[in-house]
Order: sequence, then structure tokens, then C-alpha cells
Amino acid sequence: MEKQTMGELLAQYESTERLYSGDVVEGTVISSNQDEVMVNINYMADGILPKNELPDANPLDYKEGQKLNVFILKMDDGDGNVLLSLTKAYDIIIWDEFQKLYDSKQSFTVKVKEAVKGGVVAHYKGAHVFIPASQLATSYVEDLSSFIGMTMEVELTDYDAGKKKAVASHKAILKIQMASKKSDALSRISAGDQLTGTVVRLADYGAFVDLGNVDGLIHISQMSWRRIKHPSEVITEGDVVNVIVLSVDREKEKVSLKLSEVHENPWHTMTERYEIGDVVSGRVTKLMNFGAFVEIEEGIEGLIHISELAEQHVNRPSEIVQIGDVVNVMILDMDGEQQKLSLSLKAASDMDDVAVLDILDEQESSNTTLSDLFGDKLKNLKF
Repeated sequence: MEKQTMGELLAQYESTERLYSGDVVEGTVISSNQDEVMVNINYMADGILPKNELPDANPLDYKEGQKLNVFILKMDDGDGNVLLSLTKAYDIIIWDEFQKLYDSKQSFTVKVKEAVKGGVVAHYKGAHVFIPASQLATSYVEDLSSFIGMTMEVELTDYDAGKKKAVASHKAILKIQMASKKSDALSRISAGDQLTGTVVRLADYGAFVDLGNVDGLIHISQMSWRRIKHPSEVITEGDVVNVIVLSVDREKEKVSLKLSEVHENPWHTMTERYEIGDVVSGRVTKLMNFGAFVEIEEGIEGLIHISELAEQHVNRPSEIVQIGDVVNVMILDMDGEQQKLSLSLKAASDMDDVAVLDILDEQESSNTTLSDLFGDKLKNLKF
């Protein structure tokens, strides 16, 4: 290696910056070990960052070529090196950086170090940043210790350089991310789409379904063909349901849904199963002053007007039938669209009487006895 002349050495020395204790300068990491980090500070001697002058106290985290702003503690540590501090450098320049971050509402990354009363303390370039519990997540946080060691993106909500106080929010970042994902999800949903989601909340007027980054509403009228008083009659929170998208309002961020598994309204197809004049069996479900209601199949309920309960005058329906009775009724009229069904117990009874008379006529012509036809049931017949 060619030796440098005294003039060349002096010229090199003069080209380096004049440094003093208390300066903050930029340096480049040369190497690191478990005890210290060696830094080139563009001076005749290299700088040394001891472990105790690092914010995180881990020299091995610093890699060759990494740029650092460092504080000069001493121009000579006794071994010919410049003694540096990263902690003091951060303490000086961080508040200017916080001012810029606060003004620009720019986010930055911190690492949570400890849980304290009311929130957690995170570190950013050696400075403490307090994150209130209410600003850690979009929902209530019970165990603050679960955040220790976590790296998260935050935004400054308040700071005071004089008091060295910095307050930040992770919740604000999460809301921005959620809004972006929601907008993207809305752009992908269209009326007529068939989707699968999870019921996350019930309200008196319907149920909210998580479709993935966006919620949709199933109005109570879109849950069943029959009238229901509350969504819980059909679904519960946590149910996974198949839905059809009715409409999407991207401006108001609203998605209207209906259950895709709603059974067809039996009133709309009743003419396929019944005709006027049919005698059918049903159960008495309700008594009113003007008559009795009878359910002839699930969802189809008809009225026996008080005048159609019996041949004789009836003051109250309870004189003839009781709730829970199973009776035979004749269909007098039906309207599937209006969901109305008129029934007659009297007419059905008349049909029974005619049937008995027909049997008696047949018995006389064939010499068959009533005992042959009815057996023990004859004892219960009244004429």
C-alpha cells in the first residue's frame, strides 16, 4: 500500500468537517457487535455508539450502510474514537419530526413497549408515544398487555415538544383502511348477486349481515312471506345465510338484501290444492266475537263467521268450538292475493249428515246393517 505524504494527510484532515461535542451529525453504520455500533461520521476518527446509548439497546439491529443521525458526546473516548449517542440525537430532532408528522397527518410505525393505566406506551426513535386504550382498536380492548411487542401504524393526535408529550391513534388508521376496503367491496357488489354472509346484529326492523368488509341489511319484510314481529323468529346472530342483493347505494354505502331461502308464500299456490266447496280439516287457533279462526295448513288461516258455526243461533263462538279443536270445515271462498279464506263449520256438518243418509239408503237396498258399516262407532252417532 502506497504511503501518504504529510501534505496529503493534512489535506484529508482539512476536508473533513469540524466537529464539536453537542453536534448532531449524519453517519453511516460500518459494523456492529453485541456491545456497540461503529459509525463513519466523515471525520478522521470513527464514532462509537455504545449499547447504552441506543434506544432499543440492541446493537445487532443496526446494519452496515444504514444512515443514522447521531449526537456527539465526546470527541475522544480515550481510545481515539468519537463517543456518540443515538438516544440524545433522537431526543433533539424527534420533536421537529413530530411537528411535520402532525401537520401533514402522516402516519408512522411504532413498537409497543408496555401497558399502562388507560393505554399503552410505544417507542418511536427513542421517544415515548402514548396510545389511549380507546385508540388501539375499533372495538373495546380488555387486555392491553396483548399489544406489548406489537408493531403498529399510528397517526399523531396531539403532541407538546416542551412537555415531551406525544399522543397517537391506531384506530384512526384502522378506520381509513376499513373505509378503503368497504369502498372496494361495494364496487364489486351488484343487484341480483347471490352471496353468503354472517348475521352480526339484529334490530327490530331487520338483520345486518357481514358480507366481507361491508354489511348489508335484510329488512324484516324480506325474511319471510308471513308477517313476523321480530327477526329472531327467523334467524339469530352468528347464522351463516345465503342472500340475494336487492339494491346497492354506493354513495350512501347501503346494501339491501333478502334471504334467498324464503319459502314460497302458500297463499299464492293455494288454488293448486283447494277448491271452493272442499271439506278440509283444520285446528281452531283463535276465537273472536264475530267468529273463529281455523288453520288448515301452516301459514293458511281462515275465518268461520259466527253465522257459519251452526244451524242454530250462536251468541259466542265458544259455545260451539274451543281453541285447539280439530274440526272439518267447508271452503266457501278464497282469495290468495288478499290472503283471505272463508270457511263454514255448518256446511261441513250438513255434508256429514248427507253422507250418513246416503249410507242408510245403501243399507236398506243391500240389507247391510249399520253395525256392519260402523261397528262400535255407531254408539257415538246422534240423530
